[in-house]
Amino acid sequence: MLNWDVQDVRRYKDKPFEFEEELDLTKELTTRSDDVLDSAPVEVKGQLFNDHGLVISDVKVKTTLKVPSTRSLLPVELPVDIRINEAYNIDDLAEEDLEDYAVVISVNDDNPTINIYESVIDNILLSIPSKVLTKKEEQENIMPSGKDWEVISEEDFNSQKEEEHVNPEFAKLKGLFKDDGDKK
Repeated sequence: MLNWDVQDVRRYKDKPFEFEEELDLTKELTTRSDDVLDSAPVEVKGQLFNDHGLVISDVKVKTTLKVPSTRSLLPVELPVDIRINEAYNIDDLAEEDLEDYAVVISVNDDNPTINIYESVIDNILLSIPSKVLTKKEEQENIMPSGKDWEVISEEDFNSQKEEEHVNPEFAKLKGLFKDDGDKK
């Protein structure tokens, strides 16, 4: 299940090792993160390229997660469509030979396997944005509120702060003059 022995991948010298699977990762995702309530089946399609001591992965992942809104905790459908590119160091190449790659994963000599399964789970969890809103919350800019309290946006907070800022010298003069309507 998306784990391959390094020796099996080495056999594909001149062509990529291709794979395609549909996985049920609901249990793994909900166990590892409170932000995932449910998950549709995960479509995984990719290739592994054997490249002079490295195995380069190019993996496309598609699913739909159910996550809580960050404002109301109501469930939100979150489509996930990501691409994962990683390099697996299967021949213990030196650091300077790996500078061209953003993510390089060492392969354990005792158990030399390429583990795309864990990578898929990790990257799905990393793709969840920190701000998730329902369509209604997005369109109407709805903020939570209760008895004698409400959440306001940062812009509203800053504008209220500016309105409240009064020069203390002028504040002393505030009650000095009466309104023209009081002179009758």
